[in-house]
Amino acid sequence: MHSLIYKVFTRNYSLSLQADSLLYLSDVIKQNEMTQTDAAKWLELLADTWAKREEGRPLVELAPLKALVAAVVSGTSNGLVGAGDASKPGSDLFTVIDAFDVPAWWYDPGKKMFTQPFTEGDILSSAESKAALFRQRYDLLRQRVLRNDNFMPVSFSDQEKDRFYKLSTIDSLQGREGEHFLIFGMLSQLEEGKMFLEDKAGSIELDFSHMSKSVNGLFTESCFVLIDGYVEDGVLKVEEIGLPPPESREKSRAAFPNINFFGGQPSLRTDVQLRAIEVANDNGIIVMSDVWLDKQETMDALSTLFEGFSHSTPPIAFIFIGDFSSKPFVPGSGETAQYRDNMTALGQLIAGFPSIARSSHFVFVPGNNDPWGQGALPKPAISEYFTKRLASRLANVTFTTNPCRIKYCTHEIVVFREDLLKRIRRNSVLPPVEGTEIVKHLVRTVVDEGHLCPLPQRIRPVYWAHDHAMRVYPIPDVLILADRFDSYSINYEGCHCINPGSFSAGDLSFFMYYPVSRTSQYSKIPKK
Repeated sequence: MHSLIYKVFTRNYSLSLQADSLLYLSDVIKQNEMTQTDAAKWLELLADTWAKREEGRPLVELAPLKALVAAVVSGTSNGLVGAGDASKPGSDLFTVIDAFDVPAWWYDPGKKMFTQPFTEGDILSSAESKAALFRQRYDLLRQRVLRNDNFMPVSFSDQEKDRFYKLSTIDSLQGREGEHFLIFGMLSQLEEGKMFLEDKAGSIELDFSHMSKSVNGLFTESCFVLIDGYVEDGVLKVEEIGLPPPESREKSRAAFPNINFFGGQPSLRTDVQLRAIEVANDNGIIVMSDVWLDKQETMDALSTLFEGFSHSTPPIAFIFIGDFSSKPFVPGSGETAQYRDNMTALGQLIAGFPSIARSSHFVFVPGNNDPWGQGALPKPAISEYFTKRLASRLANVTFTTNPCRIKYCTHEIVVFREDLLKRIRRNSVLPPVEGTEIVKHLVRTVVDEGHLCPLPQRIRPVYWAHDHAMRVYPIPDVLILADRFDSYSINYEGCHCINPGSFSAGDLSFFMYYPVSRTSQYSKIPKK
């Protein structure tokens, strides 16, 4: 049995076991009378969970190992640990991750690895956090670019040197006028009416008048871009510009296998078990935005929706995204009691359908006009003062931040409420390709930039110490960009992107997402 434990932990996961840890695992296997096959599955799950929870710590010590074993159910008849009832998606399978709880990982280009900052980020952080914000975006994207096949040299022979792109830095352009360069950096307006490209080495003015091709994507200040051009009179003449190439979710995870970028505790179930649960419970996840609870038409439409599902299997979850009032919330205006009563009325409505109130998960993501927040992102969750009565009527309810993350079985879902398309188009420095759908440019920009809101701080401020919560890296399975623009669903780089549109201000439309097929269905409730 010792050889099996060594094989799983050391050979498969590069973990070193202390002598007492090895004896402890051997004793647990004997006490539970596991077969060789069952023990192998159990050890695989333990080693995999250790690697994820301990973030790659190579030495397996006895005390934390005992805590991990105590957290799972061992010795089941089918040899699977923590299987429980595979037919029911429990609360541990549907987890909502607050933006302020997302782990902060900073990329160190010298060590070529991710590290965590020494101090936890407060909302009111030091000025150093602002500089670190853009350096981290730069380092994160640059390491992703350099890992792209087009930027990786296959050999050092002269014949192969021209088969891959080479990145230059801005300080290397001095004295080399007329030569072509490919540079990665951030678009900035350092002088009124002039655009510059910045990297960690310096900045240079840009001239877009020599561009020969239209661009794919939406480009604003603070966007990170790849520029191909030549220098003339100290100005970089841009011939081509593009977003940094995306990287598949699988490749990102393979590069850093033991880092939990998404947040939340790893499941104690295997991927096979999680997929089995998804198949057994493919009831869909309902997504709707701008649910104005102060409008009777909205409440009537929700009643119709709940009534329809009360005669069938309830959905896995309802994701309600703000605003939850047709009017901006103004503190001290006398609207406080009304806002709370609207939430209470929703709780009473849902409680009228016991199977839904008992079985489905409910997630509430605030909009810009919901209380409170200071106008910066991430926006805190709606205060318990407004939601306590609603929450008391539901079995599974979470009031979370904007943005937030949701982990369901094998799925990672990112939810963001922002009229993003309008803001980005208003601040674009280059027109997009004509004749293409503008929403495709938006989705491409967000995914390629690896950031939910690639806008200047003066346009859309982000709390400096929590900019990592706005990242889209690795690419999630589902990206919900709740916008008042027309509804759409798009697949890009393995990510299913959904905009449910405005429920109350539109035609009472919503989307139902099906995890097994990874598809979504547009639906709407007929108006009375």
